[in-house]
Amino acid sequence: MLVKLNTDAVAGQMAELCEGLLQQEGYKAMRDMIDAFAANEGAIAQYERFMEQHQALQRKEELGQELSPEEAAAYEQSELALYENDVIRQFMYAQREFSNLHQMVSKYFTMTIELDRVPEMSELKKAGCGCGGSCGSGHH
Repeated sequence: MLVKLNTDAVAGQMAELCEGLLQQEGYKAMRDMIDAFAANEGAIAQYERFMEQHQALQRKEELGQELSPEEAAAYEQSELALYENDVIRQFMYAQREFSNLHQMVSKYFTMTIELDRVPEMSELKKAGCGCGGSCGSGHH
């Protein structure tokens, strides 16, 4: 016997949830932050250079190679420069907020299945990052 969930009903409720998100002033402000970044070629180039530098240093660390003091200092300078650029700083903030919202929705869904009931907000907060304690942050 094949059992299926009514995905149409869930999709309708998801549409309502997303419509509520789109109506929030905070959403509109964060969307504007992302759009301002996307329209600023200089900010995009600076951000991409930093990400390339970040990935190169990360690869070096993964290979067990030490970072030189010059490399570490240059990386720190590049990172500070990101936060000094209002467009990039606001973009990163909006990105982080949207990521947090995505994680919350995912955690809510996962915990509903695990608990076989809708989780309480206190349970969601206790659950932490949702990594099961394996993310290396020291929490469980």
